[in-house]
Amino acid sequence: MKSTFSPNRVAEIVGVPREQVLRWENEGALKPTRDDRNQRRFTPEDVRRALELTGQRVRKRISVVNQKGGVGKTTTAFNLSAALVLEGRRVLVIDLDAQASLTVSFGLTPENFPRTSHDLLVNDETTAEEVIVRTAYDGLDLVPSDIRLASADVMLREMIMRERILLTKLEPILERYDFVLFDCPPNLSTITINALVASTDAVVPMETQYYSIRAVDDLSRTFHVLSSRMRHDLEVWMLPVKIDRRIKASMECLAKMEESFSGRLLTAVRTDANLMKAPLAHEPAVMAFPAARGAKDYRRIARELLGTRVRAYE
Repeated sequence: MKSTFSPNRVAEIVGVPREQVLRWENEGALKPTRDDRNQRRFTPEDVRRALELTGQRVRKRISVVNQKGGVGKTTTAFNLSAALVLEGRRVLVIDLDAQASLTVSFGLTPENFPRTSHDLLVNDETTAEEVIVRTAYDGLDLVPSDIRLASADVMLREMIMRERILLTKLEPILERYDFVLFDCPPNLSTITINALVASTDAVVPMETQYYSIRAVDDLSRTFHVLSSRMRHDLEVWMLPVKIDRRIKASMECLAKMEESFSGRLLTAVRTDANLMKAPLAHEPAVMAFPAARGAKDYRRIARELLGTRVRAYE
């Protein structure tokens, strides 16, 4: 699916007047095509060029992480990666869970790939170039996973510099992407540590439950170890998910999160059945159901990570 943008949309993304976009076109810096109605359409490459012209190109590598399962890590990686593409960014999303739910969400069959994230981690000769596949969406690439990844953690423990394998493998291709997202497994394994070491940021999906907040303690200790022992500091963002504004306890827990994680709390993702339906259609909700509240929330989160703060709710 080709991504193109109108002059107004490019102006909105970059934060300049529409006239500036047209000036860049006249100067040859941007090279739009014409659609069936003879309207200008700009490519993601044009958007990135416009961002570079204004010194605004943002590059981040983000681990979507929580050792607790069922908190929406894959849903977040699936929709956030697509939301960033809708903002004109080029994105690589890496499935690091042996269940391969993210891979399947894109409509891909793990068994069909001769090399996956398992090979990237445990085979010295496997390069990132060999495991990256195109998704159906222009500007959104994937490193798929498969069930063999379940055995990778044991193999990694015997390897030299095991915590930095993923970063080392990715370094040759990082320049081509604005964002790299890691869909981490539900544990604090060597695979998860590899993702964190390769990241600049961490997004921690959390349900509005007391036990979910307590579960962050172990993860916080991991962040501290990375900082103190490996001199690797992460920008950590907490992401409340499955928020039901009609339930008093849910809103009270959200208020507690806002108090505990002030300045590090992203827009809360509201409960939305469309977020569960979208993977069945092999299409992110931000594209399949753009008017749905969950889709709107992930669009806001993408803009927040790009540095544009927006209202929590419409």
